[in-house]
Amino acid sequence: SQGAPPGGPPDSLAPNLIGVVPESGAVNVTPDRVEFRFDEVVSERPGGGAPSLEQLVLISPSDGLPRVDWRRRSIAVRARRDWRENAVYTVTLLPGIADLRGNVMRSGKTVIFSTVATIPDTRIAGIVYDWVNGIAARNASIEALALPESLAYVARTDSVGAFVLAHLPPGRYALRAWLDANNNRGLDPREAYDSAGVELRDTASVTLLAFVHDTLPPRINTVEVADSM
Repeated sequence: SQGAPPGGPPDSLAPNLIGVVPESGAVNVTPDRVEFRFDEVVSERPGGGAPSLEQLVLISPSDGLPRVDWRRRSIAVRARRDWRENAVYTVTLLPGIADLRGNVMRSGKTVIFSTVATIPDTRIAGIVYDWVNGIAARNASIEALALPESLAYVARTDSVGAFVLAHLPPGRYALRAWLDANNNRGLDPREAYDSAGVELRDTASVTLLAFVHDTLPPRINTVEVADSM
């Protein structure tokens, strides 16, 4: 007998984020994990070219690649080691989460929480340019090293090359940005980058021009005797 095919209409909608635990802005919390919850089962394999779910999560300050557990309708995020005391964390879920039919989320989500009672209202904002090609550097990696302890705060640029590192403790920072061509979150020898020093009190703004730096020392090309005698 003739009839409509089973299964209902085709699903062309990406997963929808319906909740995050803990809520953004929470203070005096040290959660076991940060959990992103969705309205449907999500895939263990992200879309958008990312090799794993770990590559879709940024934890700032960073202590290495985060630990990400897939739980069907949610993903649980933990720091590589333990959450630090006296720290404000920014956990960013980048675009790329996909459902079982391959529909990919095109937007991300940022959650901020503090293990102490306050969240400082500070920020380093700026823009990164691909200097050789003369365009804004989309999806460039940002790292601000707090001096002198070298605690790393991380971020990514958006589609117009802009970035924000918010809620950092006031102090001196060594800021750098690079075009992470292989998406390994590390600066490789032939990747374009730029760096600057920042003194943060409440807000700071910086423009970075990323280009491939010369890493070879000078060499003798020719030798000429100039003395006529």
